[in-house]
Amino acid sequence: MAWIDDFSYLLTPLELTEEYTSEFSLGKYIDIHTDDNFPDLEAVDVVIFGVCESRRSTNDDVNRAPDRIREKLYKLYHHGRDIKIADLGNIMPGEYPHDTDSGVKTVVKSLLEHNIVVLILGGSQELTFANYSAYEILETTVNLAVVDSVVDLGEFRDDLSPDNYLSKIVLHDPSYLFNLSVLGYQTYLNDPDSLSLMEKLFFDVHRLGQLKADIRLTEPLLRNADVISFDINAVSRGHSPAGNNPNGFSGEQICQIARYAGMSDKASSIGFYNYSPQLDNRGTTAELLSQMVWCTIDGLSYRQKEYPLLNKNNFVEYKVHMPDNQEEIVFYKSLRTDKWWMKVPYAGGMDGKLGRHHLVPCNYTEYELATQGELPDMWWKTYQKLG
Repeated sequence: MAWIDDFSYLLTPLELTEEYTSEFSLGKYIDIHTDDNFPDLEAVDVVIFGVCESRRSTNDDVNRAPDRIREKLYKLYHHGRDIKIADLGNIMPGEYPHDTDSGVKTVVKSLLEHNIVVLILGGSQELTFANYSAYEILETTVNLAVVDSVVDLGEFRDDLSPDNYLSKIVLHDPSYLFNLSVLGYQTYLNDPDSLSLMEKLFFDVHRLGQLKADIRLTEPLLRNADVISFDINAVSRGHSPAGNNPNGFSGEQICQIARYAGMSDKASSIGFYNYSPQLDNRGTTAELLSQMVWCTIDGLSYRQKEYPLLNKNNFVEYKVHMPDNQEEIVFYKSLRTDKWWMKVPYAGGMDGKLGRHHLVPCNYTEYELATQGELPDMWWKTYQKLG
């Protein structure tokens, strides 16, 4: 595995205590980078690594977050799922923050090239930009989903920070970003211009109240994502004492969202950011983050490999005639999982004979809207981006 030499020098080993790897704990089933062991990645499904970078954050201790999360994660019980996990240790801060970014890009790129799912323990959330940049190196189109109370567009001309990393991604040239979804934003925390820009670019912004009313609405949004970024401040302070937000998702809801992230066939890198240990006196937020990571791994073990829809025999096709024209919207429903997709054409019209199509995850609600003569919002936004 000579390819590991391309990045192993960037990762520092972990110092473990016996309590992390007691019998039946998850830690016992993870191949961990220690002083005398670097994991064998030959048959690994998912890799965990931490990034101890906090210099762009207002909370300068988020660099300690990865190990605090691991302390809780390794103690959780393993339930025998057939999934192989390795923990590569931590990327320590470089001389400058952009040196740390370069290390993240190098590690993520190498793992993606070998079809290994990446779980990143941050660190501050602007590391999402470094994660995204690995796909740019691979010249791969990216759908990004961010679970956050704020659309972090900030001021593009300022230096990269947790407050403006999304503008750095959206306006980056060349751009490999196809879609951006923000899940759980709170209107009163967001600049109206930021929300307006998201709409103009046909990106998706979903209010906290809408998603809390039916957490299942998050599943197709995450099923469509390659990169998923969690800000722990998307969780209410009552469930995450280290957070800064009185409102947000509950602990149970954020764990369900994390499980959906793991179940997504497309998701290849998932990050957890902005946890400040010094604000977490009783370790409750570290416990919640460890459970989020556990749920992500559990979701990974239940992936169905339904995307792309290679075997049409496993799907039922529904064609819905739209009343204002002579065309149809085509939906597919999985016979195995009951999940839905809809077909959106590239430029050239809605007629399937005229060109390629893009498959977009959706749910039964979109199909119902179409049968009532209403064009689903997700279909229209995707069509505009493909035009």
